[in-house]
Amino acid sequence: MHRPAARLLPAVAVLAALALAGPGCASLSQYRARGKLVRAGLETFRYRQPIEQVWSMARQLLADRGLALAGRDAAAVGQKHGVMSQFSSSAKETRSTAGGGLLMETAWNQDGVRWRAEAVPEAGGLRVVLTRITINQQEFGTDGVTLRDYELEFDLLQRVDPDAAEAIEEGRPVPAPPAPPAGPASSPVGPPG
Repeated sequence: MHRPAARLLPAVAVLAALALAGPGCASLSQYRARGKLVRAGLETFRYRQPIEQVWSMARQLLADRGLALAGRDAAAVGQKHGVMSQFSSSAKETRSTAGGGLLMETAWNQDGVRWRAEAVPEAGGLRVVLTRITINQQEFGTDGVTLRDYELEFDLLQRVDPDAAEAIEEGRPVPAPPAPPAGPASSPVGPPG
């Protein structure tokens, strides 16, 4: 007995799968293209805003993501921790770096991930790098894989300079910052006072 429908069933299933995957593949390609634009833009982008302004927004972004901060950073965003948590937490409050920048680290979250934020003053402005750190499963409590978190950096850029974020996302040149007000010359980037 011949069953033509039975022979067609695998071909129909393959065609249906391809039809459903087509839009998904296009979306994935767009997502990857956007990711490349954002990564390239963030590699060269430098903030022109004062370090205190950018750092305050970076600290708030980390807190808004539910990440525990330490010391003055925690207090600045309204996080309250007991005395014992100060000693057991991996979070480290903001400290100055040798190059005049700033560095802070969050505590481990429930997924075994924490973040390091670093602001580095450079000739063209302020570079901010946010690094995602996964816990080492063999040596619990120590750093495992560390990767630059471009998506979180882009979220920060959207908060601090939405016009620059839009330009980077669209692959356009970043608009020049507005001219500083007339008055005594001061550097927009420097250690906090």
